[in-house]
Amino acid sequence: MSAKTVEKKYKNTLNKGDTGLELSGLQWLLDHHKAKEKYRRKMIEDLNLQAGDVVLDLGSGPGLWSDLFAEKVAPNGRVVGLDLSAELIDYAKSKLSKSPYQEMIEYQQGDFFHLPYEDETFDVVFCGNSLSYVNSDSRQYLLTEQKRVVKKGGRLVAKEFDDATTLVYPVPPELWLKVLACSAQVQKEKPSEECFDNFVGRQVRGILIDVGLKNLSTIPYTIPILPPLSPEAKRYVTEAISWQINTA
Repeated sequence: MSAKTVEKKYKNTLNKGDTGLELSGLQWLLDHHKAKEKYRRKMIEDLNLQAGDVVLDLGSGPGLWSDLFAEKVAPNGRVVGLDLSAELIDYAKSKLSKSPYQEMIEYQQGDFFHLPYEDETFDVVFCGNSLSYVNSDSRQYLLTEQKRVVKKGGRLVAKEFDDATTLVYPVPPELWLKVLACSAQVQKEKPSEECFDNFVGRQVRGILIDVGLKNLSTIPYTIPILPPLSPEAKRYVTEAISWQINTA
């Protein structure tokens, strides 16, 4: 099945991936990446990946980060993308034929809590925007499993966000802050069966310390999305705000 066929199949749904979560649907992830691609490239630069590195792209989704990693670890490196979603892995595999790094990248569906790899397999484990989907009781186990598959001297990278740092123009700040406060209160008092913590970013450093990781560094990024907006950015901003309002 081609990438275009897979995308067409899912883009007109309610934007819920096969995890059932609104913010894990294919079209949402494509729009999200396109709206922030310039800044994501900067994040990749800051990782200082080396030629020959073996990278685990954990929570790889439709494979949007994998090409960026492969570009940095070429020509002898390797990128392994793993995701829970069969839908997203199918899409990633279908577009691989068009990648100049297709020989360096592989994808598979798998369980984050039982990674199908030997100890000390990867130079870098990158987990992007995934801890927000995991309840607080499970995060330490998830990171411990990631730690297991990183080589000695390797790196574990947790790229997470915190919606309290989001600036949405021209929404009045008093209204936006009220929406954020209501959303946070609802998450605390009436947690959804669909786990999603949009304030996880502030917690990550403490979680990493708790699992015994050392030599930690934290790099904050400000990602302005300014007019004129591309169609992808418009959809991304609209759905992000709608999600916040609906949860509040």
